[in-house]
Amino acid sequence: MQAAPSRVAAATGERPQQIAQQFLARFGDRRYVHRIELGSPPPITLAHLKGYYAGARPPADAFWAYIAAPAAVTGLPAHASSAVRRGYAVAAWESELVKGALRDEFCAAGGRPLVGSTVSGVMGGVSDHAFAFGQRFPNPSAAAFRARVDAVGRRYGFEIESLRLLRPLQLAPLLIVTTSRDRKSFVADVPAIMRLLDPTRDGTGPTAVTFEGFLLEADDSRGPFVRVDNAYRGVTEGGEWSADPCDYPYAHSEPFTTGGSRC
Repeated sequence: MQAAPSRVAAATGERPQQIAQQFLARFGDRRYVHRIELGSPPPITLAHLKGYYAGARPPADAFWAYIAAPAAVTGLPAHASSAVRRGYAVAAWESELVKGALRDEFCAAGGRPLVGSTVSGVMGGVSDHAFAFGQRFPNPSAAAFRARVDAVGRRYGFEIESLRLLRPLQLAPLLIVTTSRDRKSFVADVPAIMRLLDPTRDGTGPTAVTFEGFLLEADDSRGPFVRVDNAYRGVTEGGEWSADPCDYPYAHSEPFTTGGSRC
């Protein structure tokens, strides 16, 4: 873990700080991402240029984003409540959205570059060409998406508990649904539900996706029981969680243990 410098340098000029401020103003969820400060890259990155910057020293005026989202990096206790587990998952997912959006906004703005980010003391990676800059995602309108969720819910037996259409740059749905269905049968339907809510298209080139990020959680009378998420701007990330370690929506492997598999 690399801590942020004790004194983060203030941005010179209004435009860089405005990018961070405008991001927070439009994002749509301030529960987990508390603030964004701009400063110089952490000294450890400059001491290890090959590992962080492929051997090239970043510009002397380069920015680094210090993102305050403590829930994203706080370890979960063994018996964490459902609310704590949800907060950790959403905060970690939102942090990925933040990093990708800031990377693209600084690139589009020109001027002093943003070369990387840290999330509450944990190194979050550098801004390089590993992932395409300036992606555009074919989002439906908010009304059309809400209508689609309602239609898919009627088909698969769930209702909306909460829906936030976050705006890192474009739309990233944060959708919590409730169902009275059998958990195992619902989990088996999650891939089909996601194909309808967040369609993808494969061709001869890269896969096209609808949203830059998506998080779906399903709850029943006993609480949350399945969650999936993805992020595609500046990263290609996907995750899943199930209350039943033997029942995941997608292919999933558990670490080997001497006690053998419980499934």
